[in-house]
Amino acid sequence: MTEHSSSIRIAIVDDHTMLREGLRKILAMEDDIEVVADTEDAAEAPAIAAREHPDVMLLDIRMPGTSGLEVIGPLHDASPSTKVLMLTASDDRRDHVAALTQGARGIIMKDSAAETLVTAIRSVHSGQAWVDREITGTLLEELAHRGTPSESDPASPQLTARETEIVDLVISGCRNREISEKLEISEKTVKAHLSNIFAKLGVRDRLELAIYALNRRV
Repeated sequence: MTEHSSSIRIAIVDDHTMLREGLRKILAMEDDIEVVADTEDAAEAPAIAAREHPDVMLLDIRMPGTSGLEVIGPLHDASPSTKVLMLTASDDRRDHVAALTQGARGIIMKDSAAETLVTAIRSVHSGQAWVDREITGTLLEELAHRGTPSESDPASPQLTARETEIVDLVISGCRNREISEKLEISEKTVKAHLSNIFAKLGVRDRLELAIYALNRRV
């Protein structure tokens, strides 16, 4: 296999020329990353996805004209294998929630360090979710204000009452020790429950559990 074929293929969608050029230079320094396309117009994202089938698309949330949020669905229709990593300078949790519920696999702040961006790209490419720490707090706050998970889907995995309690506490921001104290069970038992919950829901960690819950709540 050649280095080219094993590279993570990236497309960049952002209306700021200097940012796009900066991202190209940053990513060009990585042996396993290749930028295959970029555009200043979000409306072009689905066409780029259909033509290039990038592994990861860096997509600005807020852009003049068509916003990044508007093209997540069409982009996935054009290239289902492309994973979307949203770029944002906004701390508006409504934008973050909208991006994740529409299928974005991650959100990263534009002022993040270059090494953080590269780590986020590799994480999203490998199938993991990525949300910057400062955004995770607002995501959990949004979840805390939402209702209980929807049970309308008969195919939805069934959690036990105890597992549901633990999910609610995780969404509330509780760590294992706090869950252990609140439910009067050992931390080892909490970890065992979390392993079962992750397996049932097909998620890898607390972040993906939060995103799953976000997509299941009204």
